[in-house]
Amino acid sequence: MFDLFESAVGGAIEAQIAGLTGLQANTDTRLTGTTDRLTALEHRYERMQLVLVALWALLKAHTGLSDSDLKAYMRNVEAANSGAAGKPAVIKCENCHRIIRASATRCVWCGATVNAGNAFQGT
Repeated sequence: MFDLFESAVGGAIEAQIAGLTGLQANTDTRLTGTTDRLTALEHRYERMQLVLVALWALLKAHTGLSDSDLKAYMRNVEAANSGAAGKPAVIKCENCHRIIRASATRCVWCGATVNAGNAFQGT
């Protein structure tokens, strides 16, 4: 009798363990993919930062603008793109309906392309 009970319970436990092993493998795959995407995003960010610094140096050299001019322009643009009380303007993603910044070009939650707003916001 004990062997029958142990066999039935043992089989159920083995099935649960197999299911958990499958879930773990899926989680590991997703984590690796997320890490790869984060690394690629960091490289893109570093490249974009380099391009922006070079463009600003070029613009300063050919226009006579200063760093204080850039800061003033940035404050003006930020104020124009802010909602109530100076907080960043937000919208709902058309795909997942979560709240995102109005300057976003992609939803941070679902990855959908954001079609609302100014074409130059978020670039």
